[in-house]
Amino acid sequence: MRYTALCLGLLLSAGPVLAAETPAKQLNSLLNKMDSMQAAFIQNTLDPQGKPLQTLSGQMLVRRPGYFRWDTEKPFTQQIIANGEVVWVYDPELQQATRQLLDKQVGNTPALLLSGDSAKMSESFTISEDKEKVAGKSRKTFVLKPKDKDALFETLRVSFSGSQLTGMQLRDSLGQKTDITFSQIKVNGKIADSVFQFTPPKGVDVINEL
Repeated sequence: MRYTALCLGLLLSAGPVLAAETPAKQLNSLLNKMDSMQAAFIQNTLDPQGKPLQTLSGQMLVRRPGYFRWDTEKPFTQQIIANGEVVWVYDPELQQATRQLLDKQVGNTPALLLSGDSAKMSESFTISEDKEKVAGKSRKTFVLKPKDKDALFETLRVSFSGSQLTGMQLRDSLGQKTDITFSQIKVNGKIADSVFQFTPPKGVDVINEL
């Protein structure tokens, strides 16, 4: 479903974390090491029985604080763009663009929250760590549970291999799971302001939810 992309989003790679720190502080330390990130993504959504429902692919960019872009390219096109103040969701096939205030979304939208002030994550999420071994390699996974009862998901898992972000997994209240894998990652490169600006094309129906 297309709304899934808005609930998804981005963490960035960083340096080592002290074991004595709480999970929230560890995740905060990782995030504070980055200013920007660019990556390709593949997003797979599965039903509660593990049956594939949808596979999406595209590109994402983020620049802290508050700048975010998630471009779905296949099998349909959609853009989600935040410029620090407002969030645009643009569906070219539907000829529709929705505009919302950024602060209305951060409580429910990990992608936007994690591109912003990481020190405030504990205000919206309960954060724990799930340590596991995969193919003989250590993998650090943070589990975020929203404190807001109206959140669009129940848990968000964010995984790192060493200091490198490897993916995210979102599970909703019905048991549907969305896995996102990142590749071609570039951290702390320069991203122009224009990347995060959006002007609705002529003839597009604009829904203003400010």
